[in-house]
Amino acid sequence: MYAFAEADDITFQLETLQDLLDPSTRMVLDSLDDPTGQEWLEIGHGLGSIARELSRRIGPTGVVHATDLDARPVTAPTDGAPIRTFPLDLRTDELPRRPYRGIHGRLVLLHIPERRAILPRLVDVLEPGGVLVIEDWYCPEPPRVLACADPADEKVFTEVVAGILAVLRSRGADLEWAAETKDAFVEAGLIDVRVTRTDADCAGPGLAHRLYACNARQLRAQLLALGVDQDLLDRFQKVAAQPGLVTTGWRLISTIGTKPDPR
Repeated sequence: MYAFAEADDITFQLETLQDLLDPSTRMVLDSLDDPTGQEWLEIGHGLGSIARELSRRIGPTGVVHATDLDARPVTAPTDGAPIRTFPLDLRTDELPRRPYRGIHGRLVLLHIPERRAILPRLVDVLEPGGVLVIEDWYCPEPPRVLACADPADEKVFTEVVAGILAVLRSRGADLEWAAETKDAFVEAGLIDVRVTRTDADCAGPGLAHRLYACNARQLRAQLLALGVDQDLLDRFQKVAAQPGLVTTGWRLISTIGTKPDPR
């Protein structure tokens, strides 16, 4: 099960993710051909920022289909493509056959153990010449602390974020999957596969540290069950908000591939 499926503060978490990652995703979309009039599928649309971005780019002659486990309505921008949302569990539900000119998903497959079985199904519903864009974090270990006000805070930060990663792994996340996506694309039959890597800005108190603090609150019960000390969790909230905290960040790996067109 998705680790944050029943978490509190989910809207705050998704807003923070949008603010942190949307600039990178927009640059990836900028690298693609003009999508005007096309039909796209957004998997795991969250609060819908990328569905709206696609809508703006595609325009009123196309359409964006956006899906999530809990698919809330997403309002299309003025003069954008209509956005049609629907609930979908990628593990068990059949993908609608349109076919799509493009499919985008961010921070979705890394959380799903069946990711390698899902990928060929996504390729299958692409039209020939269509493009698949999958973005996931590569985060096999906690970020390194580069600077902090108190040397003891390094241990606090590292232990709590390590606990968060342990909880994610226990729920089926593969935190190294992003480094394997390129090979998985090739195995699924995609061509012209390329990869873009983006590192988050992790000077505090920034978006990345705000996200870590939110995740620690959301997963507090699971972290306590793992043996993370309650006082450590309380201290972590203060450490993550310190202006002097600087850490390395997790790398967002964006993989782009095209379905061959036999014509």
